[in-house]
Amino acid sequence: TVALTPEEETQLASDRAEYAAGADDRAAAEVRTERDAKLSATDWTASTDVTMTAEMTTYRQALRDVPAQAGFPTTITWPEAP
Repeated sequence: TVALTPEEETQLASDRAEYAAGADDRAAAEVRTERDAKLSATDWTASTDVTMTAEMTTYRQALRDVPAQAGFPTTITWPEAP
């Protein structure tokens, strides 16, 4: 192993801090991706030739509201699909 120079140590510390600072952004992106997949799986219920049930409307709205949850993006309570 080779010891880092002081400049390399400073850069490494900066890189680690920058990565840690972006953790919530990465988590939020992952949650939104999962939320979008759940919405996509129910898009057929929004077709013009299908009458969407009240339960499905509530579920889809709850999915859209996931980013507004108090624990977002680290603590998510996923709604149950009807």
